Amino acid sequence: MTDSDRRCLLCGDPQQPSEAMAESASRLTDYGVTLERMDWRGDATGAEFRDVTMDMESRGPNDYDASAIAERLDGVEFLVVHKAPVSRAVFERGDDLEVVAAARGGVENVDLEAARDHGVTVLHAPGRNADAVADYAVAFALAAHRRIPHFVETTGRGEWDLAFDPAGLPRDVTNLTVGIVGFGNVGRNVGRRWAGFDPDLLVYDPFVDDETVRDHGCEPATLEELLANADVVTLHARLSEDTHHLLDADAFDAMGEDALLVNTARGGLVDTDALVAALEADSIGGAALDVFEAEPIPEGHPLLALDDVLLSPHTAGSTRDAVYNGARIVADDLVAIVEDRDPDHRVD
Repeated sequence: MTDSDRRCLLCGDPQQPSEAMAESASRLTDYGVTLERMDWRGDATGAEFRDVTMDMESRGPNDYDASAIAERLDGVEFLVVHKAPVSRAVFERGDDLEVVAAARGGVENVDLEAARDHGVTVLHAPGRNADAVADYAVAFALAAHRRIPHFVETTGRGEWDLAFDPAGLPRDVTNLTVGIVGFGNVGRNVGRRWAGFDPDLLVYDPFVDDETVRDHGCEPATLEELLANADVVTLHARLSEDTHHLLDADAFDAMGEDALLVNTARGGLVDTDALVAALEADSIGGAALDVFEAEPIPEGHPLLALDDVLLSPHTAGSTRDAVYNGARIVADDLVAIVEDRDPDHRVD
């Protein structure tokens, strides 16, 4: 145990309150670190805060007022945030700042160039909600494949919607091929969960070598091979210039007419207009979507009128454990720094 005598400011928000952060990071106090708390936009509604943070992912942190954070930084060595903006102004004000930790996987709310200019280490928490998203992605796919919401709804209305035509019935999951696009923390957890049902598993990820994919019980494939062969296509890639509209009209043309698309990653991975056209033409079998290019879904959007589509409000990663995991992961790295060890989740 190290006598650190350092100060850590925990800056929470409506999605990850500082109170939860303090509970997850409490072990820091055993190392002489004093925890202080504040919340950025703590009075915002969930919808208001979602709009702000979605916008920040594209615009960056410097367009947002972070003065309330900057004013609390005198004597603070460690700053832990969730989605609050850590702009250049924050780094310029934080003379004592040594580490900024984002208690989430992405760091779109942190000005990384400013961090480098000021010699501040940046940490993040990859995988904090990987279990949550993986659970949801597989459950969502199974619900869509077996049409569970349809049967629950119709039976609840007093209907008895049985069908005995084998051609119209779903196949056993063990006889499916599942294609996983993106094989990071979430994609690998998705693969492990699907493996229990024993389908064939294909993986497309140009940043992961074939040996690693095979070590996880999956078979590497090109995107074209995956789309042509998968009964379920489940997306777990990051959104970037290269992956924007990764699934476009050509991709949907390549998919089988019974194939199911599952997206719990980012709405921008999918060309929504092309997806709607494919669904309307019955050229793919259906979709289960938790994320969208515009959130919330605009009133009257064609997705809302389509059959064979399940929609949910960007909730795949929202579990109690996911909230607490972010601060716990970065707290472990801060302990490593206090003990003069290398942290595991430094952002280069």
